[in-house]
Amino acid sequence: MASPAVLSAQQKTYPALTEVKDGVKTITNPDYPRDGRFVAKLTQEMSCGEESGPDAGILNKPLELKVDDQGRVYVMDMGDVNIKVYDEQGRFLKTIGREGQGPGEFGGLAFFEMLSGGRICVLDGMQSRVSILTTDGQFISSFPIQGYHRDIAADGKDRLYLGKWAAAKRPDKLSTDFQEIAYITSIYRTDTTGKDPVHLMDFLGESVMMKSAGGGGTVGMIGGGAMIVWNVDPQGTIYGGCNETYSLSAYGPDGKIEYAFGRKFTPLKNPRFKGMAGQKKTMPAFSRAIVFDEEGNLWIELSGAEDAKGFVFDVFSPDGIYLKQVRIEQRIAQFRKGKIYCIDRPEDGYPSIKRFRLELVPDASR
Repeated sequence: MASPAVLSAQQKTYPALTEVKDGVKTITNPDYPRDGRFVAKLTQEMSCGEESGPDAGILNKPLELKVDDQGRVYVMDMGDVNIKVYDEQGRFLKTIGREGQGPGEFGGLAFFEMLSGGRICVLDGMQSRVSILTTDGQFISSFPIQGYHRDIAADGKDRLYLGKWAAAKRPDKLSTDFQEIAYITSIYRTDTTGKDPVHLMDFLGESVMMKSAGGGGTVGMIGGGAMIVWNVDPQGTIYGGCNETYSLSAYGPDGKIEYAFGRKFTPLKNPRFKGMAGQKKTMPAFSRAIVFDEEGNLWIELSGAEDAKGFVFDVFSPDGIYLKQVRIEQRIAQFRKGKIYCIDRPEDGYPSIKRFRLELVPDASR
C-alpha cells in the first residue's frame, strides 16, 4: 500500500475536473484511479449453504444476502422461495417464509432489506406486495404495490425505497433480428406501512433487447441493453444512473440532484447487434448494484470485466472521487465488520455463501 505521504501528494495532483453542467456540479475523473490499482487477497473464514449441511440449509438459487449486527447471514433463496438464516460460524439456523399466498408467504422473491428492531422487509414481485417480518420469521404486516417493482432499499431511518419499472415508449427496431424497448425506473419512498408514497425521481435510459419473431412480434428477452443501477446509503442519499455511459448522480432526500460524477471511459462496440442502428450500440460501462463499504465508498463492478482472474470493481468516495480499482476473485455482496460476504456459484456443485478477510495489494501487472 502507498504511504500516507505518497497518498497526500496524489490527492494534490489528481486531475479530477469539477465544473457546472446544466446547473449541476459535475465531477469527471480521469480513466485511472487516484490511489492506484490493486488485487484483492482473500482469506476464507466461513462457508455455508453447501451440500454438506442439513437439507433445509442447502442453497438452491441464492439471489442476495444481508448480514445483521450479530453476524447472522440472511440469504434470499429464489429457488426455494424462502430466506435461509445462518449464524456467524455458518451453521444453519432456520428458514423465514415459504411459498404461498398467506401472511408471511411469498409468491416470488425479488429483494429484501434489514430494518431496525429485528425486522426484515421483503419485496414479493409475484404478489405485488411488501411484507414486514421479524428475523424470527413472524409476520408483522404487509402492503400492496401497484405495477411491477423489481428493487427495494432502506436507509438508516427505515424508510423504504421502491423501484418501479415500466415501458417508456414503443420499441425501436435495431435490425431484422432485434428490437429495443426503452424503460423508465421510478423511485418512490415510503415507510413500513406503505402509506403516502413520495415519487422522488425517474431514471431514464434503460433498454431491453428483444429477439424479433417477424411480423412485429418478439420471442424473448436477451441481454445487452442499458440498465439503471441505483442504491441508497444509510443517510438517505440515492446514487444512481444508467450504465450505458460512465456517469452517476447523487440525489438528496427531496429527490433533487446534488452532484454528478463518473470517469473517462472508452465504450466498446456491442458485437451482438448489426445494421445502421445496431452499430451505435455499445457494451455497458458497469453492471450490477452499487455496494457500499463501511466507509461509505461506492464499489461499482465493471461490466464485462470478469475473466479467469475474477471481477473488477471501481471504488468511488461518497463525494465522487475515483479512489481505486480492485481486481477480486469473488463478486462482493456485502461488507460487514471489515469482512466481505460473497455468493459463490460454481459451475459444478451447490452454491454457497463465503466470508473472507480482505487485503489489498498493489497490482504489479498494471
